[in-house]
Amino acid sequence: MTEPGPTTNITAESESTVGIQAEQVNNSTVYSTTMHNSTVYTVPPDASPREKYEIGVRYLEDGVPRQAIELIDDAIAHRYEDGEVRFHWVLAMLSKRSYRDLNFQERERLRRTSEALPSYADDEWKRALEAICELLEHLNDPGGDPGLAFKKLRAVQPRQHKKILRHLDLVLTGSMKDSVWAETRQAAEDARFGNNRGDRVWFYFDPDPAGPRAREPAGDSTTTGDRFRAATSAGLFAIAAGYLGWLVLVHATPLPILACPLALAAGYLGACHGLEWHYRTDRRTAKDRAYFGQRGLNRAPEGGFAKQVDDAFTKYFNRYLPNKTDRAVWLTETAGIRNTLRDEIVELYRESRISADKVRWLIRYLVGDVRKRYENGTLWEYREQYRTTPSTKVWCSLSLAALLPAAVCVMVTAIQTDLFPAAIATLVFLVSGRAATVRWLRIISERRRLAEENPEYERLLAARQAAYRRWTAKRDSIRPSEEEMETWLNCDKTMLLDKALRDYQLEWRDIIAHAFLQTPAQGCKRARVSNGTWRYSKYDIRLFLVTHKGVREVSAELRFKDSSFDREKRTEFRFEAVSSVHVTKQGEFSYTLGLTLMNGPTREIDVTAPEATQPNPGENSATFSEIDLDATGFTHTLHILEGIAAEGKGWIDRDPYGNGDSDATTPYGR
Repeated sequence: MTEPGPTTNITAESESTVGIQAEQVNNSTVYSTTMHNSTVYTVPPDASPREKYEIGVRYLEDGVPRQAIELIDDAIAHRYEDGEVRFHWVLAMLSKRSYRDLNFQERERLRRTSEALPSYADDEWKRALEAICELLEHLNDPGGDPGLAFKKLRAVQPRQHKKILRHLDLVLTGSMKDSVWAETRQAAEDARFGNNRGDRVWFYFDPDPAGPRAREPAGDSTTTGDRFRAATSAGLFAIAAGYLGWLVLVHATPLPILACPLALAAGYLGACHGLEWHYRTDRRTAKDRAYFGQRGLNRAPEGGFAKQVDDAFTKYFNRYLPNKTDRAVWLTETAGIRNTLRDEIVELYRESRISADKVRWLIRYLVGDVRKRYENGTLWEYREQYRTTPSTKVWCSLSLAALLPAAVCVMVTAIQTDLFPAAIATLVFLVSGRAATVRWLRIISERRRLAEENPEYERLLAARQAAYRRWTAKRDSIRPSEEEMETWLNCDKTMLLDKALRDYQLEWRDIIAHAFLQTPAQGCKRARVSNGTWRYSKYDIRLFLVTHKGVREVSAELRFKDSSFDREKRTEFRFEAVSSVHVTKQGEFSYTLGLTLMNGPTREIDVTAPEATQPNPGENSATFSEIDLDATGFTHTLHILEGIAAEGKGWIDRDPYGNGDSDATTPYGR
């Protein structure tokens, strides 16, 4: 293994295969990343041996055996052991590994397990463990009859039997696997689309939703200065009106005296009804702008958050069509509210540095709410709510009609009584009255608006919070577990293996060893839980089949949602055609596997990359890198390819730890 200095990029030749280049724009590819907050793999500092064992089993079932070994080993070291614990320890030791991959010390530990069998309680776990020990005995003595081992394996209870076939996949090779291959294949075919896979997989890659938000009401636009000027204007108006009234009362005839209270009463009624008319008209106009305005084309830049939000609104307004409604009519009538809601979402979430996928739940809820109100006829109910009643208009008009002659009568009488002071008072009365009316209209309207919008904001936010809780509860109940994701992936690989055997017209007895290498395909989505391994919406799967005549390689792109394979490619090469195998480590955690054949350029496979191995806060970076590397099948694949490159066909006949004999017969023989 060579370890050059940090490298910023890898040039992919024609035969190269790009694996992970996540969160970067390399080769026009961007990977969408999702992190799920989960505690399924969290080991508390004060975890008991039992808790460590249970988390270890969880790692094992979810396809991370190396981490499982550490935790189960720790539990055993603290005297938490029985047949069940040791059974899972053996599975973790052998999962994703062939017997060749085990070193001498590991084989010794497995051998000692067989010696410890009498100390375990006689239950289904012990009997399953005995079956595994019989299989391992056959691997150590390939000349023996495996009949007893398979008899015990078939007698194992279904729960343990299923685990053995799954985790000992690379151990049960050649003639040993012939007897269980049909069962393995059928189980994979049955479980491949189980548990409603097609409708649930996308929930795994759906990012954790952003929390609910609603646009808060705009604050009171009036200031202390506005209120001071309004009060000053009102005070001057009252003084001027009082002075004019005093002149009339002291010096005038009965008619002007009667005009004074009439003007006051008409002014009061006109102000009350005029304020109501003005407020309702203003609010209805503002609502109309939100519901019917902004019908122009969206000019958000391509690829930006605003454009993604706009596309999501367009998508869901087209999808959520009301009953018995023409699509064109629906889209035309809701164009304004659609743009208003889009602008609200962009404003609320743009500065949070989140992806548009995190607010799709809210967009769906808002579009659904618009459709619901459209269907029940309440979408435009604000027009009735803020409609000015005829009585308000009549009273306002009558009051103004009465106010005008009464006020003119008072002012004319006052001027006739004392020209110069009355003229000044009249001017102050008119100017301050207009200023006070405009300013108090605005102040009172703002107070009423806030009194209405604050409860409306609380109602909207509460509704969105309820929708958020419903959505998160639904997605958490539907989202596949780690075990389900790993099971489906194993089924897909088994079906690819079955197809390869049929295409090459091979039987299992012809296979000496096989290995899977799984890396993310370009343009895939990826997601994982805390302390878990990355999972992808699309994989590049490579299968290596080793026979006595050479190596068959099958590569295909797996579309994980529907378990379909695309771009399948088959390659065959002889043992002597392998020139070299090398691993390049770039930076701290990035690995590239290179395979060089005699008659072609080096083929490079990016197994992991720095962007894919960045841990979350609180995660151990080295441990997470090992988990991610373990999940790819890299170790076993490398072991096979390095053996072939170093020894050619002679690798088949040599088990480095078989009975201490370097020329020992391979346990993979027929």
